[in-house]
Amino acid sequence: MKAAGRARSILHVDLDPFFVSVERSLDPSLRGRPLIVGGDADGSGVVAAASDEARANGVRAGQPIRTARRLCPEAVVRPGDLDTYARVSGDVTSLLLSASRRVERPSADEAYVDLTREAPSSPTPVAVAESLKDELQRRLGLDASLGLASTRLAARVASTWARPRGLLVVLPGYEASFLARQPLCFLPDLPPHLEQALEHMGLVTLGQVAACEPTVLAEAVGAPAATKLQEAAHGEGEQPVAVTAPPVRIHEEAVIRDRRTDRDVLRHVVEGLAARACRRLRPFGLAAGTITVELRRGDLAVRREENVEPGVADEETARAVVSVLVEPILEPASTVRAAEVRLTRLSRRGAQASLFRNAARFAPRAGR
Repeated sequence: MKAAGRARSILHVDLDPFFVSVERSLDPSLRGRPLIVGGDADGSGVVAAASDEARANGVRAGQPIRTARRLCPEAVVRPGDLDTYARVSGDVTSLLLSASRRVERPSADEAYVDLTREAPSSPTPVAVAESLKDELQRRLGLDASLGLASTRLAARVASTWARPRGLLVVLPGYEASFLARQPLCFLPDLPPHLEQALEHMGLVTLGQVAACEPTVLAEAVGAPAATKLQEAAHGEGEQPVAVTAPPVRIHEEAVIRDRRTDRDVLRHVVEGLAARACRRLRPFGLAAGTITVELRRGDLAVRREENVEPGVADEETARAVVSVLVEPILEPASTVRAAEVRLTRLSRRGAQASLFRNAARFAPRAGR
């Protein structure tokens, strides 16, 4: 595959199971132990994700928690925290965007990153892939399996074979032979009825589908489906990884569950939200012209904001801004149930200006 005269380099990042990886990053003692994420405190609900150790005992996503417990009684069960998963997923995207503007996240468990070299002096795709893998572990505590190839399909298959925590590179020119041996289940979005029809014809690998006489295949599954199947089996007909559009606003939010939260803890939470929000600006070279802090107590939301010209772009400055903004509205800290930091009026980064030209504005309001 060629793109603008260069061989494409597509990286597939496999974080499956993402929820399990996040739980283990928060509690390293869970590593190597069977882990189930999902369900309620009373033991009801369904499995959202399961570690490889739990899967080996028959636990699967979508299974009732009670069934999963019976299959794997030694498993640790965590209810999960969607707010945390969303935050970490955003951090993953920001990290990948630091390597390429072409990033797609089909789900929380995976990502495609176009690492095609822009110039001979650019780092090699393999070097970038290894760096991303190390950074995911070092900065976010997440294990990832990576596949690098010239097509999405070959990269996705390679990441599966790279499990656990490896990097598999399919060299240019070897994509067809690599894919030929793979089972049909690797074809993306293959409907069960088509898989059954292909197996009925004796076609059980991608190579067999690619080599099948087109008219014979069209007779069995229809001409449109036959064309798409053979393109996919050859790794052709793929859309390029789309350029990620710059954000128009960024927000980071935290739910405060501990009623013993004090001023210092709350201030630390808000500063952390500001730092994470700023990290999400970095891949786009943007700065925020307005920073807003909002604390919510039941139906009452209290908000303060500040315009900073020409904009805030670095984490330490953002921390300093929100620390001053939040100070007058911290009390009573124990009643705060959620905190949010918003970055708006985003523009290309300029020189950092002096802060707080205008007095911060205070705006209490009911509801959201």
